[in-house]
Amino acid sequence: MKKTIKTILWIVIILIIIGGIWYGVSKKPVAEKEVIKIGAMLMLSGEGAAWGQASQRGIELAVNEVNENSGINGKKIKMIYEDTQGRAPNAVSAYEKLTKIDKVRAIIGPLLQTEVSAIAPLTDKDKFPVIAPSYTPIVNRPNPRNPLLIWLDPTIEAEQMAEYVYNQGVRTISVLGTQDSWEKEVSTAFANKFESLDGAIYFKDLLKIDETDVKTVILKTIKDDPDAVFLGTYFQFLNLTRVLNEFGYQGELYSIEVDEYLANESKSFTSGLQFISSDLYRESFRIKYEEIYKEKSNIPAGQSYDAMNILISFLRDDPTQEDLLNTFESFKKYEGVSGVITITEDNKTIIPTAIYELENGAIKKIETIKNGQFVPYVGE
Repeated sequence: MKKTIKTILWIVIILIIIGGIWYGVSKKPVAEKEVIKIGAMLMLSGEGAAWGQASQRGIELAVNEVNENSGINGKKIKMIYEDTQGRAPNAVSAYEKLTKIDKVRAIIGPLLQTEVSAIAPLTDKDKFPVIAPSYTPIVNRPNPRNPLLIWLDPTIEAEQMAEYVYNQGVRTISVLGTQDSWEKEVSTAFANKFESLDGAIYFKDLLKIDETDVKTVILKTIKDDPDAVFLGTYFQFLNLTRVLNEFGYQGELYSIEVDEYLANESKSFTSGLQFISSDLYRESFRIKYEEIYKEKSNIPAGQSYDAMNILISFLRDDPTQEDLLNTFESFKKYEGVSGVITITEDNKTIIPTAIYELENGAIKKIETIKNGQFVPYVGE
């Protein structure tokens, strides 16, 4: 009798084990069905880490807002971040991982022109949707609408700055940039536009991104006593402004897209420098960002927030990948925290810009650009 009971118990135990194994194997991954996975390729370490962190924070704000309101059609967004360190090969690796292994629905990023140029042929080949708060020339984009670029065309921005500088009475200038593709385009466009206005370029040079000794370049820059110096560079901004100060340069300084990090690090020697950048983000965004992160919003936080919200708006209709790419093609305008973002018929991205001035590390808006005209800023 005891033997029979033991046999029955063992049979029951075995059946329970088999049932458990079957349930575990056959159970569908419900959690995976309840989320929409979105990838983000950002430079979260290295020289551009501050830029990448601002972008990540902008994305997170957009994601948290939609997730706190039931997500997209009841599904929450799950972000998967990859650190590119601002390097094109890393961007390619991140793209392959996010698309092939993580199988995300779409990607936000990357942030640098060289990175976007590297992945653009892949997004076209794979027909995979990418929205980048960045820029790369149309010649590097097999499909000019994928990646969809949420960043002002740098040639337009640089030409606007050249007009502003000329309007300030500057007639002679030296131009310094780097061999980074975006900075090269900015510096070249500025110089060409300034000359077309009948201004004179006394000296122009494109440094290596990681060049450390710039003393000889600075000596050549100021040798003929130009009215001003234009710095079309982020990577060499601190190095160049520091050495200009050491050499006692007294002329005007102009630049492009200076962020809070550069402003603070150079505060002892860049007061009075004026630069062009995207217009102030919407006040509501700036307040919320500062409340959460305990610091002022910084580029490209607003553009990244807008890029994420543009993608979210596209996903609400639960489109196929083909439908999503068709939406990219027809996209013309979006009003976000960066202002009205417009993509023209010839695939150039237009975002409102303004002129700013540095004062002891603080960034002050001094003029707004409206319909090609420079208008003094009197506050909101």
